[in-house]
Amino acid sequence: MDQISAPFPRSPSMVNFKQSLTIRHLRLISTLARELNVSRCADMLHTSQSAVSRGLTEIEDILGVRLFDRSTRRVTITPPGQSLIWHADQILGQLDQAQADFSAFALGGGELKVGVMGGVSPTLLHHATELAREHAPTLKVRLYCDVAEALMTDFTNGRFNLMLTHFDTRKLVQDDLIINVLYEEQIGILCAPTHRLAGLKRVRWQDLAHEHWAITPAETAPRRIIEREIMVHTGNKMRIVMETKEAHYIIASLQSGNVLGALPLHVAQWYAQFGAANLLKIEEETMFTVCAVHRRSKTLTPTESLFLNCLKQASRHSTGQVEEPLAQAVSC
Repeated sequence: MDQISAPFPRSPSMVNFKQSLTIRHLRLISTLARELNVSRCADMLHTSQSAVSRGLTEIEDILGVRLFDRSTRRVTITPPGQSLIWHADQILGQLDQAQADFSAFALGGGELKVGVMGGVSPTLLHHATELAREHAPTLKVRLYCDVAEALMTDFTNGRFNLMLTHFDTRKLVQDDLIINVLYEEQIGILCAPTHRLAGLKRVRWQDLAHEHWAITPAETAPRRIIEREIMVHTGNKMRIVMETKEAHYIIASLQSGNVLGALPLHVAQWYAQFGAANLLKIEEETMFTVCAVHRRSKTLTPTESLFLNCLKQASRHSTGQVEEPLAQAVSC
């Protein structure tokens, strides 16, 4: 019998992972799971095969379960091993990212995580990023794009500390939130050049009552506003043929010529300027607020503060307000 066995005197439920497992343990099981060979694992970790075997035995003794079935011919992963290896890879990945971020900050940059509603002005984000990179040339901005409710969940769980949203600011007034209004937004109605409404200078809500729509989900501002206004002005419900978070699917659906789309005006204008669709003007404009939100209880990092002030400056530029020098804004 070539199976290697070891006693497991401890119940897994009794183990305190924070006190018992080390980064060295996690790297060992992660590497062995990837290589499935003790010799190659030892080479990758710059150690000996006997050290790998001793280390694995130590881990399994601590946990009271077998993570790998080892024979003279092969190594296979047990179900408990699969579970722990997944968590080990997540933890090690976070540590590697933390090291990369720390090194980048030391060089004047780093990675910035920002939660963004899909309808935020692409021009605003571009200008803010360009301004920030003038002061932090190695900065990488990572955007987490989603609808409002999903973003709020990630924001609450700490995935990012700076969020750009179309939420009604009245719903966001909480003691721990700081709200920075960036600009006022409207709804942009889009259609194909061949649509019957394409030639009108302005459309009324009554003109839209019986149209078919490709539109964003119910929790987004364009959807809520249009549904409400059509119901108020005509008593009709929207006729939705496609619901999607992705703007490019909405634009593609317009090509049939008999479907309307709706996006925040800044995004709709961005697509219209490239000839992807015609932009209709609504007779009665409905406004909503776009803001940047962060926690009062969590101090912004220097990079987050820089980007927030760049957003403010970019929004002032887009609305024609007098610009404040960025160097002064960053120091605030």
